[in-house]
Amino acid sequence: MNARSGSLAPFGALSFAYFASIGLFNPYAPLWFQSLGFSTLAIGAIGSLQAWTRVVAPYAWSWTGDHWEQGARRTTLLRIATVLALVFAAGLLWTRSYGGVSVIVLLLFLSNGAIVPLAEAALSQRLATAQGLDVARYGRVRVWGSIGFIVSVTAFGVILQATGIDALPAFTAVIFAALAVAAWRLPPGDSSTTATAAPAHGVLAVLRRPVVVWFFAGVFLTVLAHTSLYIFFSLYLVELGYGKSAVGLLWAVSVAVEIVFF
Repeated sequence: MNARSGSLAPFGALSFAYFASIGLFNPYAPLWFQSLGFSTLAIGAIGSLQAWTRVVAPYAWSWTGDHWEQGARRTTLLRIATVLALVFAAGLLWTRSYGGVSVIVLLLFLSNGAIVPLAEAALSQRLATAQGLDVARYGRVRVWGSIGFIVSVTAFGVILQATGIDALPAFTAVIFAALAVAAWRLPPGDSSTTATAAPAHGVLAVLRRPVVVWFFAGVFLTVLAHTSLYIFFSLYLVELGYGKSAVGLLWAVSVAVEIVFF
């Protein structure tokens, strides 16, 4: 492995930690919400906050990363976002009311929404070649995200079965701390990189293209299905009598199939 290939290890670690946090929070948070006495409607409303923040947060963070001086600032912005996410995740240790939990989850996902776009931009910059993105090396980084999800959702299924779901806020804070550490270990970006020039055609012209319209229709339906699964699948499995260990294994199987497929 040459030095440049080795420099991708911190990005793999970040991808592992980020999707490990998703593997903990998304499948098991609804069970914690239920333990707090929230209704199914209330749980669905809290779960929808992640999708609502994705309408704004990734674009706002990306725009800031593109326009805040040089490209190297993306790494700094990413580190700030992970520290904020850690602070808000720690807030779950002290709040139990529906309003308090909702606000904390909203702030958590507003911060967390920065990680993928900023990390992807920094990684793409590092993997850029004269022929375009080096997709083979990109795939070797991205697969660590799926592995992180599988390890997390499986391990925490066993752990939460033993400790009880009340321990979820503490584990959430720990895993977001690991995410912040991974972000601080990223190499600085290329400070000579400036913001990308605006495309020749406006965004609206691109969005009106039929192929783009159908693409976003597919994305809409995919996210709609994922939202239902993330919020209610674990609740459904527990209702059927499955323990948290089994819940984790079933989630892990789905992502293992994803790895094989890609």
